[in-house]
Amino acid sequence: MLTNMPQEDRVHIADIDFGSFYVDAFGGSLEASVQFYQAVKASDNNDAKIILHQTVRMVWLADQIDNVAAARPAFQVLFYLTAAELVAKIVSGYEGEGESKKHVKKFFSEICESSQKERLEKAFQRVGGAFLPLEGAVDFLYSIRCDVVHRGLYYAFSLPTTARDIPLLTGPGEDAVIAEITIAEIRRIVLEGAVLAAKRIAGIL
Repeated sequence: MLTNMPQEDRVHIADIDFGSFYVDAFGGSLEASVQFYQAVKASDNNDAKIILHQTVRMVWLADQIDNVAAARPAFQVLFYLTAAELVAKIVSGYEGEGESKKHVKKFFSEICESSQKERLEKAFQRVGGAFLPLEGAVDFLYSIRCDVVHRGLYYAFSLPTTARDIPLLTGPGEDAVIAEITIAEIRRIVLEGAVLAAKRIAGIL
């Protein structure tokens, strides 16, 4: 058993409310989120629907992490970058294997808008130096993803809890940087990127 929560109180992945899940990507507007989801659902573009559904599933799983591993954002980064990768591969029509890092970079550099890119460019700062550029920030997040996947190293990465928290030194060893972004902000960027991707391929303005 992973938790002592009564069975009847647990939320199952099959019960996700897709229409409301993207509310953070619409500035907190439930109405806009639901309208957008219904528009994609009514379209003939199956890839757009897959993007929305699979992104929600990955992000929803990330949302559950604190129930079993509180304050371990490396796990959440793993799910967020998995969502970013799958979105970019669908948009690119890629059906091969591998090229994970390439498509994660495509998501943030080619699918996300300038506001999301600018936030990531102010997310991580070298100790005593400049902020990492967009590619450097994505590389850093991808390195955290790889530490979890390949080494089971999930405890060396931390993020401020809120935007008002003091920036944190984070990351393994010599690769440590100062983090000035919250996990909630990264979550929102991924959701916003998925919305942009679905709009693009479904032809929704």
